[in-house]
Amino acid sequence: MIQRVALSMIFVCSLLLISSVQTAKGMEAGQLEAQPDVIPVGIYLIRAGSLDIATGAIDVDFYIEFTCPSECGDKTEFEIINGTFKSKPTLLADAEAATAPTYRVAATVFQEIDLRRYPFDDHEIRIVIESSNYDESEVKYVVNEATTAIDPNVFILGWELDHNPKAAIVDQYYAAWDQTYTRYEFSTSLSKPPLAGWLKGLLPAVFIALGVLFALLISTKNINNRMTVVTSALVASVMYHLNFTSRVPAIGYLTFADTFMIINYIVILVTLFITIWGIRTDNAQAMERINKIEIIATPALWLGLHILNAILIL
Repeated sequence: MIQRVALSMIFVCSLLLISSVQTAKGMEAGQLEAQPDVIPVGIYLIRAGSLDIATGAIDVDFYIEFTCPSECGDKTEFEIINGTFKSKPTLLADAEAATAPTYRVAATVFQEIDLRRYPFDDHEIRIVIESSNYDESEVKYVVNEATTAIDPNVFILGWELDHNPKAAIVDQYYAAWDQTYTRYEFSTSLSKPPLAGWLKGLLPAVFIALGVLFALLISTKNINNRMTVVTSALVASVMYHLNFTSRVPAIGYLTFADTFMIINYIVILVTLFITIWGIRTDNAQAMERINKIEIIATPALWLGLHILNAILIL
């Protein structure tokens, strides 16, 4: 009787052990099956057009290479999230096209434009790639540092392009479908040369303001001539401001150029007010005293406000 009980217990334990081993093997196989394909991605930029600050659009040409652990199939089909294809991506034929396909792509990508520093603005140019068919449970991108680069001959007229790009992998979760996709983000910086910002931007406004400040040296006896100079400068400033900012889209904040011109308006209007008061007053001595103060205080106000503007914005 005891032998039968012992044999039964051994049999039951054996069944439990076999079941546990099979369950563990099944779980291990399931885990292996659930592993996504890790695909290194790299973008090599070969051309870039001019950045349109009104729309944030820029045309780009680049090569994009995928490296699959086995034959890629349709796992390399991709979308440009922040832009549109100008033409269908062209697959370059080579011996490794099955496992390491390379596409030639022409596209227009759109950027978030921040013009607070205009005309000394700088922007980040991004190309965002995402899989067309597979979420992160099946395809996971990683950065291929070797093929992430910008051709040394790439230039954008009127801008300084950083030829050392950055690349990052970002997880994008879509709550509506409860799915997460991996994105490859290629980025580089684009900045306006400071000298171009001054020569092609603010230098004329500086000369208009200096004309008003030099007009303060006109004696009070010829104050009518000062009136002519100040009113002309006010009209010229308004016209120049409208022309200079005509390239800027309708935005809900002031740019550096806007603040620069507002400071000029303040100084011109203060000078205009004092000039009109000097024409209307009969107190010549008071006018002389105010004129002496104005010659020092007005340039100091103009310079101080511009320094404060530069510190706060640039």
